Amino acid sequence: MMSRRCVVAAPAALVLCLVAGTAFADPYDPPANYYNAATGTGTTLKANLRTLLGVGFLSRSYGDSRFALPVIDRDPNNANNVILVYNAQSVPGTWDAGITWNREHTWPQSYGNTATSAPQYSDLHMLRPCNPSINSSRGNDPYGEGSPSTFWDPTMAGSTIQYRGEMARAMFYAATRYGDASGSITTGNFLLTDSGWGTGISKMGKLSDLLKWHFENPVDDRERLRNQRVYSQALNPTYYQNNRNAYVDRPEFVWAIWGTQPNNSTLYVGGSAASDGSSSQNVVFGPVITGAPAFGTQNVTLNKSGFTPTTYDVTVTGAATSSFSGPRKAFAYNPQFRTLAVGVTTSGVGSYSGTITVDNTDLTTQGPGFGAADANDTINVTGTILDHASPSLAAGSAVLNQTIDFGTVSRNTGTYTLSANVYNRAVTFPPSLTCGLDADSIGVAATPLSSTSVISTTLAPTLNIAAGSSLSGQVAFDSTQAAGTYQVVYTIATSDQDLPGAIARPSLTLTVLGTIQASCPGDLNGDTLVDDSDFVIFAEAYQILDCADPAMPAGCPSDLNADLIVDDSDFVLFAAAYEALLCP
Repeated sequence: MMSRRCVVAAPAALVLCLVAGTAFADPYDPPANYYNAATGTGTTLKANLRTLLGVGFLSRSYGDSRFALPVIDRDPNNANNVILVYNAQSVPGTWDAGITWNREHTWPQSYGNTATSAPQYSDLHMLRPCNPSINSSRGNDPYGEGSPSTFWDPTMAGSTIQYRGEMARAMFYAATRYGDASGSITTGNFLLTDSGWGTGISKMGKLSDLLKWHFENPVDDRERLRNQRVYSQALNPTYYQNNRNAYVDRPEFVWAIWGTQPNNSTLYVGGSAASDGSSSQNVVFGPVITGAPAFGTQNVTLNKSGFTPTTYDVTVTGAATSSFSGPRKAFAYNPQFRTLAVGVTTSGVGSYSGTITVDNTDLTTQGPGFGAADANDTINVTGTILDHASPSLAAGSAVLNQTIDFGTVSRNTGTYTLSANVYNRAVTFPPSLTCGLDADSIGVAATPLSSTSVISTTLAPTLNIAAGSSLSGQVAFDSTQAAGTYQVVYTIATSDQDLPGAIARPSLTLTVLGTIQASCPGDLNGDTLVDDSDFVIFAEAYQILDCADPAMPAGCPSDLNADLIVDDSDFVLFAAAYEALLCP
């Protein structure tokens, strides 16, 4: 981007800007500092440009142009051909005495361009290869819109190239380079006007249409390449001219010289601009989870207020993308808008950001917030891609299965509790790049020893457990229930938080167990006696044997030694209690 130092000159509120040089941005840019001397506006800028464009100028003869134009206007798809002006036809480039193509003076010879030895007669910025019959049809018509008998529209029907803006910039160049009657290198004072041209008069037009075309049809890379080929010895070793068309490189110079009033345009994004013309808009993509479809783009409207046209640059930095970017953009007259498809470049899990900056590059201003005094506008683009959630029953590592054992407790000694947590481990740095975890459901597996009246939990389905955090809860063991061994297996279904790209995550298995021991082993019915009724209960269990058998009473109370079977060792314990009869 150019840097500009501007001074407001009272009372007209016309800003005079000093344009600092820019470094090479691509192969078609001018050398760094090439336009350092192009200061001021109006006649001052025009005079400075006229001097600058003459420095190092190598005048080529009209005869040289027969061989220079096939290089300068070479067909990019066929190096042996040349592209003709106005109709964009591709024809053999070898000179054949003007049969296939001849040389078109874009500034007609009859309008003060008659001295064949003068540099303007063969200036390569102003000469174009042309179909002979089209050249004849144009004659000396000035460029403009309107009656074909009065004006020549440089873009013919069916042309694949829009020549209006290009010819306008060629005329601005001609009127600058050869626009001073007192200069030693010109035979006439080339002048752009809306009327008054005629044979022998060094006037061309139509100025108002040329201005309009310049902004409606901005510079493209094809025109910039042509400009470079006229200038560059590397691209055009034999016939390079060693000067440039300033209005191709710096289209903002046009309004600064030929504009009808100080620039009153304001560019802005969002709802409105601040008093200095600045504006900003935030575009947020995501968050999404890795594996989700690509972000795509969002549309942002770039607005222009004010009557005057203007030029502007769109600069993209960081991870931001824009469908419309680069220097030398333009808005035409009156309020306008343009839609920018804005995106963000990503490469996996991460947080991405970038900025799209719009710089109004006009050199004049009506006042603060307009034209040269219109502060930059920014579109701040961010995008976030998160990693999947990482469920665990422990904080430090991935634990998908955990057992909590209350051991053996005496009956009627209260309710025992232990902590139970579901963690979302932070698998990224920073942790904010791991998505939240949803504990979708907590189910109980069907097992022979399962009893939710004895074992319970406060854990409940919960959404969006942040990375590095946990769902905290408890499991409880109620000793007031019947004596026996109990076990509950909780299955916790998990998934990523509800974002694009979310998938199911591994389920967690939490096994909780414990044994309630009667205060009097052998008192199987809880009546504080060990008698025949208890013996009946024991005998039934002894026949079943396995505590896991569905027929076994809940808690398997006859398993007096807690080995999950009712066998002879349990009978020995029961017999000892049976002899005592009364519980202590």
